[in-house]
Amino acid sequence: MRLRKPLALPLAAIAALLLAVAILWLGVRTGMARRAVGEYLSELTGLPVTVGAMAIGFLPAPSLELGALEIAQPPGFGAEPLLEAGQAHVTVSWGTVFGGDPVLRSVAVSDAIARPALAADGADNWSGLIARLSELGGEGPSNWSIGQLVIERGALEFHDAADDSKWRLTAITVSAQAIAPAREFPVKIQLAGVGATNTFHLALEGRGLLDPDEGRYAARDLALRGWAGGDPLPLAGVELVGGIAVATYDAETGAAAIDRGSVTLVGIRGEFELVAGRLDGDMRLQFSLRTAPFAPRVVATAFGFPLPATSDPQAFGTLQFNLEGRLEQGRLSLDPITGRLDDTEWSGHAIPQERLVRIQADRLDADRYFAPDQKTRKDKKATLEDVLANLGELDIDAELRIAEARVAGARLRDVLLKVERDDGTAP
Repeated sequence: MRLRKPLALPLAAIAALLLAVAILWLGVRTGMARRAVGEYLSELTGLPVTVGAMAIGFLPAPSLELGALEIAQPPGFGAEPLLEAGQAHVTVSWGTVFGGDPVLRSVAVSDAIARPALAADGADNWSGLIARLSELGGEGPSNWSIGQLVIERGALEFHDAADDSKWRLTAITVSAQAIAPAREFPVKIQLAGVGATNTFHLALEGRGLLDPDEGRYAARDLALRGWAGGDPLPLAGVELVGGIAVATYDAETGAAAIDRGSVTLVGIRGEFELVAGRLDGDMRLQFSLRTAPFAPRVVATAFGFPLPATSDPQAFGTLQFNLEGRLEQGRLSLDPITGRLDDTEWSGHAIPQERLVRIQADRLDADRYFAPDQKTRKDKKATLEDVLANLGELDIDAELRIAEARVAGARLRDVLLKVERDDGTAP
């Protein structure tokens, strides 16, 4: 009897705790509990939130699982959710439960779709949500961490209402460990995309950095691998490999940049850089691309547009080019463009939207590029006339200046070839 009495209180406390856990475990499965959690998340995000299913766990650590989670769009961005997830599972530390710093041991999200969008006036649908979530950390520097983050079967659908452009990325997989503010962490990303008749896959692996206090986000030492397929590419598709030294995004200015990027695609080795951002609601983009010399015949065949046979087998043997581009107020300008095709050095600029092209070349031996059966001067002259006639049918504004040219056996100096629109006006 003496032994049983002292055990009564601990046993009663354990029984009460188990009963409370059972009630809580059962309670979270009710519609009332899901609505309560949805209302709580709505207050945190500032947007309507609905939860279709919910469950909790206690061992080995507290966990929460949400199913059919949806965060609605801000006003003016359509009816489809800004963010939806088939399932989200979060495990936290016991210290977090009892009021400590937010320490998420793991976060796993599957079957999620994010729909970032830009309105016609340049406003976006994600800045408000990010600012609201950033305020949850309270005053002082952020002090949260995520031990492991896994995203599976994700998708991203982007829409810019200004020009009604859309694109979609699917099969997104993200894996990252030891994430904390202002500290680099290892990250892997895989994704796929579909557009018209083409499909592509891309994998990135490197180190990421999140600094919400300063609004800085970056990725470093990224290794790239990819594949693209679909018409007119060959049945086996084409592969690319490359890397990015630094990619950054500044939340305060909205500027994004890629520094020292490199890629090899179908034998073309190139280096590129990019800076993008919005100014007064207008999207602005600057980029550059430089290639090493490559064999254009191989590339043209790989992309489904084989080059014709030529009288000189060495013609179209090597090509190299550099270009710089700017996108301002919806107008893309490529200036300057420089390069070398075989023995011809050329430079110029182009405005694709206006179908405007200006090219200057130092010299051109056009006879090398005629078909093998066009051996006489008469044959070459007839072919040249056909080429000029075909150019005349194009709806473009083009000028080609050649300091010295050899055509149909004749040597010409200061050649100017012009193609004008029918009405003489810009498109």
